[in-house]
Amino acid sequence: MSDAAALLSPTARMTVPRWLPLVAVFALAACVRGVLDIHPDVSWGLTMAEKVLDGQKLYVDVIEPNPPATMFLYVVPAWLARLAGLRAEFVVGALGLFAAALSLWLAGRILVSAKLLADRDGWVLATIAAAALTILPAATFGEREHIGLIVFLPFLAASAARAAGRRLDLPMVIVAGIGAGITVVLKPHFVAAIVATAAASAICARSWRPLLAIENWTAAAVAITYGAWVAIAYPQFISDVLPLVVTVYVPVKAEFWPFMIAFATPAWLLVLALIVWLKRRATLQPPFCLLLAASFGFAISYYVQQKGWAYHSYPMLALALIALAIAFIDRWHGGPASIAGSTDNRWARLASAIIATLIAGFTFCWMSGHPDRPGLAAAVRTLKPHPKILAISGDLAIGHPLTREVEGIWVGRVPSLWISSGVLLRQRYETLDAQTIARLNAYAARDRAMLAEDIARQRPDVILVERSKSCDCKAWANSDPMLAHQLEHYRDYETVDDVLILRRGDSS
Repeated sequence: MSDAAALLSPTARMTVPRWLPLVAVFALAACVRGVLDIHPDVSWGLTMAEKVLDGQKLYVDVIEPNPPATMFLYVVPAWLARLAGLRAEFVVGALGLFAAALSLWLAGRILVSAKLLADRDGWVLATIAAAALTILPAATFGEREHIGLIVFLPFLAASAARAAGRRLDLPMVIVAGIGAGITVVLKPHFVAAIVATAAASAICARSWRPLLAIENWTAAAVAITYGAWVAIAYPQFISDVLPLVVTVYVPVKAEFWPFMIAFATPAWLLVLALIVWLKRRATLQPPFCLLLAASFGFAISYYVQQKGWAYHSYPMLALALIALAIAFIDRWHGGPASIAGSTDNRWARLASAIIATLIAGFTFCWMSGHPDRPGLAAAVRTLKPHPKILAISGDLAIGHPLTREVEGIWVGRVPSLWISSGVLLRQRYETLDAQTIARLNAYAARDRAMLAEDIARQRPDVILVERSKSCDCKAWANSDPMLAHQLEHYRDYETVDDVLILRRGDSS
């Protein structure tokens, strides 16, 4: 069954109220949000937003390697949290669930208005997509990749309508285009997903018209307008931060083969293979070809960055798993009873269900993995209420979300020593020319000077120092006269896991 309108047969429709599974998904997602910790990147995003709301200047008082959309993504949650007297983390979760619900509603209206999906069957498709948008992200909930996929969904629905040659209402088209534009704004790499989806739509329609659809022009207008605004409003990002990022951040990548055999790639390929096995040639028809084209576009971002971080793989895995769920239902519940009636087919259905469930479960676990140091937070709490905190580490996860968990105040201009860390990694693993080495050394010296200035000016109560196998950051800091002088005011308090806690001396 290739037509999305025939996604489910009457025999597969649930006898329970059609809306109940969707409500259950959102209820479970809310429970997951209450259990899982916030991702370090999201925690830092909220901290940045609060600093900007307090009057500090982005790329001057707060140094962030990403374009300003990363910070502005968290301004509304931070502002609403202050207004309502709530924790910003709670507001992020609530707004994320609301955004997912709104995106599902918009995508559903597009499909129904294009007569691609019967309204009663939309509840099942919405439930599948809701699980991928609200539960599957696990601890990466609220990341740019997660929000990017949420706002991308209406564009995907519009592309399905274009593939079928259906007309769309102009307001819906504009909304879909704005969502696609926001996806690119959040992360420029995601333009590959827009292009791949539009190309797949054009191939299915056997026409070039989907490539020139209004939503594509709208997305381009949003992205171009944003780029112009960044150049005007934040010239420091273009002149200072962007060259820095290109030099010390972008070239640092995970080792190729460990990166390729990590969970994301094998899981993605296994999902693709299972879809092909379930649907055969129908894989090349909507809705599967569109979902997989979008997944492929997001995969380009994952492989180009080559960092190996779980949340980078979220959109490509989520879309592939949505396609797999639809393929499973369409194969085993969407056709005549004879398809699943034989013993062999029953075993095949069971095997495919087990494999799909395991992949989804392991993906959830993959998205849940980031360093957790509850003992470190407990130790910091004993020192002082609302301590001023800074970290000497290249790992952002040492200071975040710990600072927010202990209700502390982050006093560094950067979330971690990502500049010095990038310099050290490039010098350790690459053969560099003299000009590049000199540029890297200048950036490293600037990072050390900024750290020393932050300690001298802000006088943090607590400094968290990474002392792992990969980096003895205390030795690194003491090798610099400026930093060593500032650390004379601090005493060793306790070592928890691989982090040394330094406490400011009473005499200082």
